[in-house]
Amino acid sequence: MAKVLSVSSQVVYGHVGNSTASFVLQRMGHEVMSLPTVLLSNRPGYAAIAGEPIGPEKLDAMLEAAGRNGWLAGVDAVLTGYIPTAEHAALCEKWIGALGPGVLYVCDPIIGDDPGGVYIGEEAAHAIRERLVPLAGVLTPNLFELGWLSGRAIGNTLAAVEAARSLERPAVIATSAPADGPGMLANLLIEPDGVAACVSPRETVHAHGTGDFLAAIFLAHRLNGLSNREALQAAAAGMGAVLAASKGRQELALIETQEAWARQPPPLVPLEPVPPR
Repeated sequence: MAKVLSVSSQVVYGHVGNSTASFVLQRMGHEVMSLPTVLLSNRPGYAAIAGEPIGPEKLDAMLEAAGRNGWLAGVDAVLTGYIPTAEHAALCEKWIGALGPGVLYVCDPIIGDDPGGVYIGEEAAHAIRERLVPLAGVLTPNLFELGWLSGRAIGNTLAAVEAARSLERPAVIATSAPADGPGMLANLLIEPDGVAACVSPRETVHAHGTGDFLAAIFLAHRLNGLSNREALQAAAAGMGAVLAASKGRQELALIETQEAWARQPPPLVPLEPVPPR
């Protein structure tokens, strides 16, 4: 069992942010300390919504108390997701540094997506790029976020690889990347010693939180001893099971599919090599 600090949004109803990540990591056998950057009744998109951001000074006090109680000792990994302000990014930077260099940091840089573009504040987006991305051991941007972080246009797989390499991180997982064949997409793993892709059919679902799920289940498998490549294969297999059951739903079918995605080891999605330039 590993110990994880997960910093993201939290909702009373639904499966996004920490409301996804905490369940996935716990279901996979890990202890999770969930720090909510914003607490909402539900994600945007429903008829009504209530809640508010949790100020970074309050979160800092919570972590100080956790430290005094001895609960931050032995943290194995940090996962960050929705970071609403530059001050929240600075808070994460502070505590990631305080936890020490042996902690695996997975950064899900929630900044925006196509076709709408950036959907958080400009200062927050720049703080994620400048403060958090340089600390990440694993970075999990979608294709839009990869382009925005790198400042590059991405029209094909090789452009995605070059954009990821320009960020100079040990591992980048580019989600929803271009893939050969109609109706296909790829999750690309870009590491210094090579690139591989999990290719799967493009599924149309209305539920949100797929990025939260992928980052959390990838981290869970890494903490359970899999390599980056093996963890991506397992995460892609789990994502396939969730998406297949989530068609026509407003929220991801995480509860109903947990026996499939939490299986040890799960059926693996084949990795396909990406040819060099």
